[in-house]
Amino acid sequence: MRKAIIPVPAIDNTVVQADRWQQFRQGNRDAFAYIYHTYIDDLYSYGIHFCGDSERVKDCLQELFQHLWQSRLQLAENVVHIRYYLLCSFRRYLLRSLEKDRRHKTTATIPFDFECIPPREHLIIEDETRKEQLQQLHQALAALTRRQREAIYLRFFQDLSYQEVADMMDMKVDSVYNIVSKAIAVLKETLGIGLLALLFK
Repeated sequence: MRKAIIPVPAIDNTVVQADRWQQFRQGNRDAFAYIYHTYIDDLYSYGIHFCGDSERVKDCLQELFQHLWQSRLQLAENVVHIRYYLLCSFRRYLLRSLEKDRRHKTTATIPFDFECIPPREHLIIEDETRKEQLQQLHQALAALTRRQREAIYLRFFQDLSYQEVADMMDMKVDSVYNIVSKAIAVLKETLGIGLLALLFK
């Protein structure tokens, strides 16, 4: 007689993240290392898109994680979406760093314009046709406004919800829907369905 197979309940990732965050706040170095290694690539990618300055990004990341460890008991207790929490915090560090440089420059203001690089870029450079497609993607994205590019990146490349994007960019959620919709319309008209699908692949 065959034994009945008892289904294993799915693990709620939000519960896992909440537990990991609590362990970190209590001083567990393994939990802190887990958070660092799990999210550092996403944070670095966002930083490069945000300002294009790898040294600035690395410095801000170092400051962020130092602050997290040193001030862990003062941080929010109930964090269930760690990546979103870190992205919001990291964005403030980047803006603060850029503003600090701007105040110390007496000539031109420091340019920083969100660069929306197509994901998996190394996978689509295979031949001349692919290179042309990639060039078209860059040109189309460059035609968007800075806020459109950042909203597109956060919504589709970082997989944040519209509400999370709105909170992170200090906007109303209806405004985020609006700028994302307009950005997609521009990209669709410029690229066509085929290349647009490649961008959001």
